[in-house]
Amino acid sequence: MKITAQLALSQIKLNQKRTRGSILAISLSTSLVTAVMCFATSGNKMLTDFLGPKYGNYGGAYSMIVAIPAFILGLLIAFMSMTVISNIFTASANKRIQELGILKCVGGTGKQVKETVIYEGLWLCLVGIPLGLILGTVVGYFGVKITGYFVSDINELSKSIIMRPISFSLSFYVSVWTYVLAAFFAFLIVLCSAYKPAKKVEKFTALQCIKGVAANTDLKKSDVNDSFVEAIFGCEGAIAYKNIKRNKSGYKATIRALSLGVLLLLITGGLSNQAKEFRNWMEPDSDEMDVNYCSIRDIVINENTGKKEEQIAVPISSETYNDIIGSLSEYANTKVYGIGSDACTYNAILNTDFLSADMSGVLDIFDKNGETEVSLVAVDNNLYKKLCDRSGVDYGSNLLINCYQYNDNGKIKTISPFNENTTKITLINAADKQTELKIGGFLYQEDLKEQGFHELNPNPVRIVVPDIDARYFDWYSTPDDEQAYTAYARKVMERYYPILTENSYVEQGYTVRISRTDTMVKMLNVAIVLAEIVMYGFVILLIIMGFTSVISTLTTNIRIRSREFAVLKSVGMTNKSLCKMLYSESIVCVIKALVPGVILGTAIPFAINLSIRKAFPVLYHIPWVPLVAGVFALIIIVLFITRTEINKLKDKSIIDEIRMDVM
Repeated sequence: MKITAQLALSQIKLNQKRTRGSILAISLSTSLVTAVMCFATSGNKMLTDFLGPKYGNYGGAYSMIVAIPAFILGLLIAFMSMTVISNIFTASANKRIQELGILKCVGGTGKQVKETVIYEGLWLCLVGIPLGLILGTVVGYFGVKITGYFVSDINELSKSIIMRPISFSLSFYVSVWTYVLAAFFAFLIVLCSAYKPAKKVEKFTALQCIKGVAANTDLKKSDVNDSFVEAIFGCEGAIAYKNIKRNKSGYKATIRALSLGVLLLLITGGLSNQAKEFRNWMEPDSDEMDVNYCSIRDIVINENTGKKEEQIAVPISSETYNDIIGSLSEYANTKVYGIGSDACTYNAILNTDFLSADMSGVLDIFDKNGETEVSLVAVDNNLYKKLCDRSGVDYGSNLLINCYQYNDNGKIKTISPFNENTTKITLINAADKQTELKIGGFLYQEDLKEQGFHELNPNPVRIVVPDIDARYFDWYSTPDDEQAYTAYARKVMERYYPILTENSYVEQGYTVRISRTDTMVKMLNVAIVLAEIVMYGFVILLIIMGFTSVISTLTTNIRIRSREFAVLKSVGMTNKSLCKMLYSESIVCVIKALVPGVILGTAIPFAINLSIRKAFPVLYHIPWVPLVAGVFALIIIVLFITRTEINKLKDKSIIDEIRMDVM
């Protein structure tokens, strides 16, 4: 065995407390990597079982679904792990800096000193990585099991909305590659973490080491403007601030770990608040049963105009959806109404004289051709008669819906887009063929009582037109027995639109779903809650890992300065002043950590929200509860660690500390 490896092993045996902390940090890092790998391999197994080898025809997309979250979590774990473990090796090097200086005095080279620190990391890997693999497997197992319950809920909900039910499940699965990749990744993290402090110690001269210059000490003279700190914390605070400035790299790991903790809390809280707003917005105001038909649409480019043309593959005719209304209504005298739309055939050329002031101020309602999106709304005969009565016009009229609800940069805004003098709307298709549609009456928000009109993102122009073919159509009802009605509705829809293949939407050109109107939202909510649980779980584990760095740095920075404290006492500093100085150091560390942590923790979810709010009415709000709770927890933990180390200094002799080397 090489002498450097023997020295590293002896240090591990001699300093058992630091060794236990190092093994804990390496184990936590490895366990997180292993847990991520368990999720990735289990998710991969679920997708291959469901879609077939290489994920069938959607291999690229589903590969990204598995790979991207694993990659992002891997980067977060690697960054936090390297911060924590590198700090531990730096603390270890600082603790025995004089010993390394003596090694150089007796002929040891800088390379051998570096090897000693690196070998220490390799020895610790022999224990830390296997323990981490075991712990990560346990965490991954329970994590996948919990996730599996949510996936089962989604599976059950999907069975209630699809004519040809599918089945999928998430179960715990690992392979030998799970552990090989996790162990290799963890080993690289430890190796990179040990290399940085080892490289720095290598550059110190023997004299600097014997004098006790720590590996994290800034040897350059720096002028510190501490008047502001002194005004707040007193002269002890000014000394504390100078100590932090002098030992920048030593405190950097603590500040970075605290900042990451605050950053992760704020990002998680900010994203959770946005997810909550999204769920509230998606929640329907009705629990009616919905039988839905939807045709695929083919997108081509018109050769004459160069415009994008969307063609309905299998449109549903007014005769068919009215016949289905009759069939569905035969179930136990259930009242059924239907609403559909053709939202892809026409655009509108709007006369600006017909637009209201509110509509004129809405951005992006016109495309590059100066046209506006149109929905031609199809309804069943009975509902159409009711709408004509509400509008006060004759049967057979075209009814302009004078209500436009849109997302105004994160807020829902509702306006009346047209003046009441609007008499016609000019429609145009992709071939530039124009059609004038005479407007017989208006429908306002109070006239739209049925659920089908409460669209999430309606087009600016919506016109109810009698006897029109539609791309999609929904039949709404409130039966007494939903299960029996579902079975009956399936039989009805099978007569008109049989599902002949599993992938009916692509191969047959249409799909049919039967569910309650809130079922899709429930599925979405389950998926969001699942994502939140996984996110919170990994964030908590990352924060725990970060605090091992905080504990290691704070305790080491106090212990290796016991001689300095003894000198300060010898020139008149009291225990009370010394305690104030150390507490001030801790508070300054927290403050320095809060500034970047709060700024980035607020900026990142806000930046994410800037893109979200363009599509959904979801705003970013600062998560005050996690922020206040996190700051309070940081202060309490840091002060507790400092207090514990201060108590250990009280019984030490000033003379002995000055005369003896720091061990």
